[in-house]
Amino acid sequence: MKKILLATSAIVALMAAAPAGAADIPVKARPLPPPPPACAQFGGFYVGGYVGAGYYDHTWNDRDAWTREVDDDLQRSNIRTDKSGFIGGLQGGYNWQANCAVFGVQIDYGWSNINASVLETDGDLGAALDTLSVESRLKGLGTVRFRTGIVVDNIMLYVTGGFGWGNFNRTYTQTDVGAPGFETFAVNKTKWAWVAGVGSEWAIWNNWSIQSEVLYAKFERDEAVFTCAAAVTCTPGGARSVRFEHNDSAWVTKIGLNYRFGPR
Repeated sequence: MKKILLATSAIVALMAAAPAGAADIPVKARPLPPPPPACAQFGGFYVGGYVGAGYYDHTWNDRDAWTREVDDDLQRSNIRTDKSGFIGGLQGGYNWQANCAVFGVQIDYGWSNINASVLETDGDLGAALDTLSVESRLKGLGTVRFRTGIVVDNIMLYVTGGFGWGNFNRTYTQTDVGAPGFETFAVNKTKWAWVAGVGSEWAIWNNWSIQSEVLYAKFERDEAVFTCAAAVTCTPGGARSVRFEHNDSAWVTKIGLNYRFGPR
C-alpha cells in the first residue's frame, strides 16, 4: 500500500512540473508582415487624356527670292512667326516601379489648330498694293517618350525624353493687286522631332492620378519645291522652280487625368 501511494505522488509531481518546463522551451516567432511602401504606387499600364496650351514657332525661308518677282519692296526672304493655341489629346503607357523609383514609357497624341501666319505688304496703297501671305498650321503633335523619376509621398517627379512627330498644313500666297494676279502654293507635311521635358504625377484616389508636363519639341528642317507659273509672280524669268525652307519648334504645357490598371 505504501508503494502505491509513493508511485501516485511521484506521478502527480511530474504532471505539475511539466507545464513549468514547457514554458521554458523557446517558441519560433512568426515573421512580421512587410512594411507598407513609403510612397504611392504608379507601376503598371495606364491610359488617360489631357488638355493644354501650345506655343508654335515657325520660320519660313524663300530660297529662290520668289517674293521679289512681284515687287522689290517684298524682299523679305526670311520670315519668323509664332502663335499660341489649344491642344488636347490622349495618352497611355507603362511604368516599372522599384521602391520609390519609377521608369516608364509613354505614347500620346494631341490635336491642335495653331496657325503661325503673317501678312507682308509693300507699303503701297490702293491698286499698287502687293502682298505676301505665309501660313503654317500645327494640326497635331504625337510623342513616344521614356520617363524616369522618384515618388515622394504621393507625387512622382520625373524627366522625360524621346521622339515625336508633327502634322503641318502650309500655304503661301503672293498677290499683285495692280496687275492683277496671284499665285498660291500649299503642302501638307509630317515631320519628325526630338522631344524633352519635365513633369509630375499626383496620385489622388485609388488608381487615378493627375499628370502635368512641360515639353519642348524641335522638328527636323524641311524644304518644299513648287513650280512658279503665273505670269505676274514669275516675271521676268518665267516658269521655274521655287524652294521654301521651314524650321519649326513648339512648347507644350498640359495637364491630364490618368487611370492605372493594377492593384490599388
